[in-house]
Amino acid sequence: MRWPLYGPGGAALQAVLCDARCLGGLVLNHATANDLTDLAEPEVFQRWERNRTHQPDGSPRARGVQRPDQQAYFAPDDAATAAVAATAAVQILTAPSVPAAGQAVQWLTDRVVVSGRPLHPGGVALLGGGTISPGLQAALRCSREPKVMPVARLRHRTAVASTRAPSNQDARAAVLPTALWPEWSLRLAPWHASGKPVARRADELLTVACLLVGNTTKIHAATRLTGTTVSSHNVSSLLAVLTRRRDCADVLHALVLLADHLDQHGSPIDYARRRALFNPCSSFVEPAQWRDLQHQIRANHLPGSVHAQRWIFHTLTGSPPRLAHPAIAPATSSQREQYLRFRWRILPAEADLLMHTARSILDAHGIDEPVQWTPRLNAASLRLLHLPGPDPDSVTVARLHQAVPVGDFAVAQVAQALNTTTAHVIYLLSRHPVDWSPPRFRRTQHTATRIGQWRTWYEHDHLSLQDIADQEGTSLATVRLAFLKNDVPIRPAGSYPGRPRRK
Repeated sequence: MRWPLYGPGGAALQAVLCDARCLGGLVLNHATANDLTDLAEPEVFQRWERNRTHQPDGSPRARGVQRPDQQAYFAPDDAATAAVAATAAVQILTAPSVPAAGQAVQWLTDRVVVSGRPLHPGGVALLGGGTISPGLQAALRCSREPKVMPVARLRHRTAVASTRAPSNQDARAAVLPTALWPEWSLRLAPWHASGKPVARRADELLTVACLLVGNTTKIHAATRLTGTTVSSHNVSSLLAVLTRRRDCADVLHALVLLADHLDQHGSPIDYARRRALFNPCSSFVEPAQWRDLQHQIRANHLPGSVHAQRWIFHTLTGSPPRLAHPAIAPATSSQREQYLRFRWRILPAEADLLMHTARSILDAHGIDEPVQWTPRLNAASLRLLHLPGPDPDSVTVARLHQAVPVGDFAVAQVAQALNTTTAHVIYLLSRHPVDWSPPRFRRTQHTATRIGQWRTWYEHDHLSLQDIADQEGTSLATVRLAFLKNDVPIRPAGSYPGRPRRK
């Protein structure tokens, strides 16, 4: 049979008949005439009721033996009653999809539970004596989604058509950062109307939730595997929020899609190895090198090198700086806020230095991986999902740069100009640093990026200061000052015979 419930390959007739027998038995035992009014005439239901209350001699009921789902084992002796049960079963089995079949059978599983029989998603495979098909099992799991705990929804993947019994998926922890990728946290983390996050450390809680998808591991074990220190209670609380809020209707669905993508395609980064290597490190960038760059490109308020250390730790491991070595971990909420501000106020030249340093650290350890990475899902699979956060790519880099004013500015000001959230702007500025410095320091920053080439021209190609200034479209004084600040020895005029001297 090639009904949608059974997937592209269909199912053998015997499997379909077993499914119909199981559903028919549930209908006979638990349905009422009011549930099935569209299937038959009133006279049929009168015979239905007589059949439910009367069994032929020799049946378990006649002998006083009570068995669950006894009608699943003994077919009714009335053809009309059997036809109603079979019709109800076929209506479920011919639904256009697994989720649709789950909705179609939900009334029946609700009746089963009301009768006093527990029906957890993990137990649906036992219905019908354990002979029902994976397709019907998936539909029955989906039917219980509104009635089970959020953790069970993740474990049984009831948000998607490929729901199945959970298994050991702990290997996924190695391809998950401790704090979910910023792009995904932005899309999936819920926020209050005031602009404050609903849950503290939501990015870490979401990583644990992603590990729980289709997984049998306990929550406290999942937190340990991902390297976080959040509690099981906090994970459960966030999941409860996600299932209550209208704007988070499809967050669990997105987490299942993300987990499936990681299981199928993996990740170019082994986060477990990076956590083991870099969590104990207290320094990543030379403070003197950082200070030298700061003096070149900033007018005042030079951020200390500790933020640079945190930035590299955060970028390499995917772990929040609070989990770094105590020498660099922010200990107070004020320090955490300062680091957050550092991330979106960072200048392009600073980001380039830190990224180059991070790359060098990986090379020194023989790690042939990208410095950072984010999984990308098919846009079509996300387009119809109702998620609390904006699409990170809905604002282009060009629009972002146009919206950021020169000099000091507030994130809320930029968010208003872009008609988006402050969290979105912080994400964008962290990913695409903007040169917000005044014009004079923008020129200084450009000089800092060109000084290496100027030095080569001056010392190896023997160009004069004026030649370099002309070639770069700047002034002689700018080139001379850049050399002095970077300790480039300036040779006396006329050092190279044959070079014409300027008048």
